[in-house]
Amino acid sequence: MSEDRRVLYVIAHPDDEEKFSGTAALQARAGIEVTIAVALNAVALNGNRGGLMGATPEERAETRYREMQQSCQILGVKLEWLGYGDDDFLERFHNDYAEVERTFRNLVRRVDPHLLVVAPPNDYHRHHLIVAEVAMDASMNASNPNHESEYPASSMIPYTLYYRPQMGIGFVPSLYVDIGDTYHLKIEAMKAHQSQHQYLKDHHRIDIFQTVETIARYYGNACGVEFAEPFALCQKFNRPAPIQQLARFFPI
Repeated sequence: MSEDRRVLYVIAHPDDEEKFSGTAALQARAGIEVTIAVALNAVALNGNRGGLMGATPEERAETRYREMQQSCQILGVKLEWLGYGDDDFLERFHNDYAEVERTFRNLVRRVDPHLLVVAPPNDYHRHHLIVAEVAMDASMNASNPNHESEYPASSMIPYTLYYRPQMGIGFVPSLYVDIGDTYHLKIEAMKAHQSQHQYLKDHHRIDIFQTVETIARYYGNACGVEFAEPFALCQKFNRPAPIQQLARFFPI
């Protein structure tokens, strides 16, 4: 592996980065090239069903795109926007998987990550699960030059980790990251998603800031620090990393 360190987080929706944003900010501060790719809620499509009651789908999508841009700026990371809508993503996945996988494969080739981070297999949301599944498939194929596209083949099958599901229910961490130095950036990035705060209270019955603090303190308590984020190893073939390699992505 080269001395370059590139990490790709793939999420379904804007604001899903909350589960790992403290770690992403920590990595970016250390000079690691961090990219967050958002699969759904595209401006060009009538996606995004969350938040901003009474707004048109296009207005919601545009708002959430701006919010995600602001969140990434706060965290110091790059943003990739894949262009699928909430309404049609699953239909396109089932009816034209090749096209969806090709879009994700080209994402992987553009970023050429050494480490991929996706939702775990026990996540509660179907979108999260399918996005993670396609990202895993695409990252396997992206390094194969026989899959031709306008982008050259990526350099490797990236090592892979899972970030925690919502509330961490049923999740067994393999490692913890002390985010004490970047917790304030995690909160500021969450504030950028202003359209979601009241929606989450009304629709999901949670105060997102109280929830996030509770979770960060819980995992911090598990490893003896104030705030932490957990990750789990992906045990699929070619995905686990030697500890010497994995440690490079989690600098002190």
